[in-house]
Amino acid sequence: MKPNIRALHLIFAATFVAMFLVYFSRLGANGADEPVDPKFSYVIPHELGASGFFAGDQITITEVRGDKKHIEPGGSYLVEGTYTLASADSADLALFCTSRGPSGPTPVQAGQTVKISRGTGKFHLYETNVPGGWLHVSFYANNSSHGGVYFGEKDRENTIMRNQGWFHNVGDKQHETETGPENKANLALMAYLGHPVPPPSDMDARYDKENLLKAFTALCRNANLVITKLAVDDSEFPFLVYGTLEGIHSLPEKSAFEEQKGYTYGGSVRGSDGEGTYFAVNMVPSDKYPEGQQKACQRRLMLRLQMLADKAQQAQ
Repeated sequence: MKPNIRALHLIFAATFVAMFLVYFSRLGANGADEPVDPKFSYVIPHELGASGFFAGDQITITEVRGDKKHIEPGGSYLVEGTYTLASADSADLALFCTSRGPSGPTPVQAGQTVKISRGTGKFHLYETNVPGGWLHVSFYANNSSHGGVYFGEKDRENTIMRNQGWFHNVGDKQHETETGPENKANLALMAYLGHPVPPPSDMDARYDKENLLKAFTALCRNANLVITKLAVDDSEFPFLVYGTLEGIHSLPEKSAFEEQKGYTYGGSVRGSDGEGTYFAVNMVPSDKYPEGQQKACQRRLMLRLQMLADKAQQAQ
């Protein structure tokens, strides 16, 4: 019996269409591989800022596009990337903007969020007419933030959130129910302190380790102070000088620090064990802190000075 060629063609066509629909319905469920809206005609080089995730979770941003050349208030932006959700059965994945100041609630647009399930997938999110602030892609589970990542335009620092307290401690928040109220107080303090601030990319050489040691040594020579130990903490900015002096002394007056061009007295902790003096001091002017990070540096400064002074005392 000869095969019915027409029937075979119809079966093949129906099968192909079914496979096509299943494939693209899956892509749509993940919010990925959608055609790019032509209004997002500019590809914007992006850079990541503050981030924090529960164990196993991750968000990776692969492309940022906009209807303007730069990230700025009033612009509309499309963000694409991949996600992994391991810490919850489901969540909303959303593109939002943290405003720079007080603002009322704004309606959530259809393209800003997508419902996802545990696993890995792609996302395609956009927001139009963004307010002035910082963009981020985040998970939301059980009606609360569940980790995420800030991003902005590369080489435009004012578009990037670098210090976000909740994200910094998201891993600790995962275990708050196990740690007790005393550790919750510690977490609150850590959230206030935030992350260490790295030195600016264009840092003046006067504030590196070698030149700070030279400057403080010259300062002590002019004040007839004998250094017995001296070091610089360069783990974060501003770099701090600490050590010990022979005998019991106060540190020189602020004017003596400022006699050395480019330096200042920016706070200190000092003490004496009865025979020698231990100290930690900041010689970096606050206007040399990274742009937008002055408050973050100041919040951490006094605690760092105290820790380094204690370290110097223990080394006596």
